[in-house]
Amino acid sequence: MINRKMPKVLATVLAASLALSSVGYAAPAVGEKGKSTYSQDQKIVARVDAERAIEHIKYLSKEIGTRPGGLEAEKKSADYIAKTLESYGYDVEYQYFPVADQYIANVGFSDGTVWEMGASPNGVISNTAVTAEVVYVEGGTSASDFSDVSGKVVLMARAASTAQYRAQVENAVKAGAAGVILQSLVGSRGNYGQAFNPSLTPVYDVPVFGAAYIQGEWLKEQIAKAPVEISLTATHYSNLQSVNVIATKEAKSKDENVKEVILGAHHDSVVGAPGANDNASGVGLMLELARVYKGYNTDKTLKFIAFGAEERGLLGSRYYVNQLTQEQRDQIEAVFVPDMVATNYDKANNLYAMTPDGSRNIVTDSTVEAGARLGNSDILPGTFGSSDHVPFHQAGIPAALFIWMGIDSWSPLVYHIEKVYHTPQDTIEDNISVERMQSALDIIGSGLFDVVRKKTPGNN
Repeated sequence: MINRKMPKVLATVLAASLALSSVGYAAPAVGEKGKSTYSQDQKIVARVDAERAIEHIKYLSKEIGTRPGGLEAEKKSADYIAKTLESYGYDVEYQYFPVADQYIANVGFSDGTVWEMGASPNGVISNTAVTAEVVYVEGGTSASDFSDVSGKVVLMARAASTAQYRAQVENAVKAGAAGVILQSLVGSRGNYGQAFNPSLTPVYDVPVFGAAYIQGEWLKEQIAKAPVEISLTATHYSNLQSVNVIATKEAKSKDENVKEVILGAHHDSVVGAPGANDNASGVGLMLELARVYKGYNTDKTLKFIAFGAEERGLLGSRYYVNQLTQEQRDQIEAVFVPDMVATNYDKANNLYAMTPDGSRNIVTDSTVEAGARLGNSDILPGTFGSSDHVPFHQAGIPAALFIWMGIDSWSPLVYHIEKVYHTPQDTIEDNISVERMQSALDIIGSGLFDVVRKKTPGNN
């Protein structure tokens, strides 16, 4: 999910006795959790498997790893998604679009381990390694903070403001540092800071990198035990393209005005983060539902889309929407966007169906009602504007985001997403819950099926 200042989250609890949904179906009586009395729900719930979805997360986050928009790893994830969808029998197409340059840093260790960080364009960008001992400097905003750093790589916790961390870099370079690594800060909600590209005014003749908070902590732990030598390299990637992967399931309908429904999830990650929950989880959910839906006829055309470069400004979904004609936009009835749907973070205790302005639509209603039918109280409607549902909403197309989140209070607003969001710790081991994934599959899968399913006498 793109890292932006997130708007206020509003949510209300849906009563289990909803009388009528926006898609025109009476909500059946609530059964035990996962045991809806609605036979159409069981067509999905009985077949979706969280473990299968997590196998996709494993491949994307462990075999491929970090997937910054426009780089080769993102293209590998696109190929994996395309081949998986093709193996289910779907026709698949690639949709390419341009993205801005990337400056990527690599920090190598003697055991062959390499960490990915952000690099400043105004530091040395070279594949020729700067190899030196790394030392930690407390503070750094004063020249007096530095002693015996000549020829060494200086690690510092970045100061809060850009002006202050620029002073840190200036002081380190003047003291003879061979390189500088600025450690990201802990966020206001306790979230660990991500890797970043330091914004510098002068051009320096040493590499200057931006590390994730946890990378700085890991480095400090190593330094405390014994001297540590690292190698710094950086690459400027230009003329980049990202890619959307689109699979289509045509409607089994004689209606000349067939509507279209989209299930879409971004497949890129931020620099330095393997992106298990953000957002291999959304892709895993999409691929598992694609597997199950292939066996069912639908009254509406269904598209499964893996969006590229979401983390760089919702670029893939914006490109997709912008190239549609107005007639094509009018044909889209609903867009379901799973983004971060499997975290194990205990404070993110509800699955939300979010729209940018808090309005309800066919997507929010179908899934909230599915949760009620399934006896699953995890899902609530709410307001959130930082994912691939936004471009569709802005184009007047009903869309909603699905994300696990926790609300502590409304005034002042205190909400939680996982601490390891956008960091090297967004891994299966640290941040994925089988139970949360299963809940999301059941709810989103059942709500989506209620929108697209083939109608027969007696199930309208």
